[in-house]
Amino acid sequence: MQPNFSQSLFLFPLILFLLSHHFPRSLCLDDYRYSDCNSSSGFECGSELGKIEYPFWVSGRQPEYCGHPAFKLDCEGGEGEYAVIEIMSQRYKVLQIDYGSQILKIVTMKNAFPTNPLVCPESTVMDSILFEYNSSVRTVAFTLTYNCSADDHHPEYSYNLSCKIGDQDHKAYLATNTSWVYELKNRCEYGEVTDDFPVLQRELQGLKGSSDDQVGKVLRAGFEVRWRADNGLCQKCILSGGTCGYNMTSKEPCCFCRDKPYQTTCSSSGGNGRRCERRPLAKFKGRRSQRRLFNLKIPHGRLCE
Repeated sequence: MQPNFSQSLFLFPLILFLLSHHFPRSLCLDDYRYSDCNSSSGFECGSELGKIEYPFWVSGRQPEYCGHPAFKLDCEGGEGEYAVIEIMSQRYKVLQIDYGSQILKIVTMKNAFPTNPLVCPESTVMDSILFEYNSSVRTVAFTLTYNCSADDHHPEYSYNLSCKIGDQDHKAYLATNTSWVYELKNRCEYGEVTDDFPVLQRELQGLKGSSDDQVGKVLRAGFEVRWRADNGLCQKCILSGGTCGYNMTSKEPCCFCRDKPYQTTCSSSGGNGRRCERRPLAKFKGRRSQRRLFNLKIPHGRLCE
């Protein structure tokens, strides 16, 4: 089929006419940090936690300036089925995030999955600058015992369980009073004590005379910590039209707005609006302008009224 040159000759002047005229439109650009971190984009890490918001950020899916460095989440398992956070070199599965009360519910990765054998508890160390135990948490003590005498009797509110260290099975005790743990240890040829292990107070209720499975349930339920990153500033940023982020240079929170970042809130003179440049869509002045037209880029932007 022969090309219809008469139609091409008619359309080309029409295109030139449309592109060379000033229309009442502006090219509006959002700052790339605002676009990258805007929580309305719906960054998720598994189905249980919902939308991930500041101070947390999803590694591999968001730039690190979208959250506090210590609140990085790794999506693991299958297709990112659950979130993992590292605190003081220990890895925890994230069970729940309550942004309103700033409470994070976590469980050590070693006991995060009910289908795996119960692992003997180890000392838990929190970053006291960023986290503190929630009021729902009760610290308990554990002792691993070896070659014990009068092993069938133990003080009230202490509970025996079986757990693993590597491939070895061990007998252990959980007690709500540290002195009881040392009493149990002294009955044995050898013992190791872990103090101040966090569990949920509500999970301890009804444990008297319980089985290994019930004690294991207490450990697998995890515990709650309250984070101390200043979400009050973040709320002010959101109310001003921005999205929360982190200044990697000053090591402080900041507010990413449509025009540029601000320290706390978007500027009322334009920070909560798009950065708009009123200009024609294109101007033709020979071949040079043609090159400009065909190389036109609109990063993070769109046409708006």
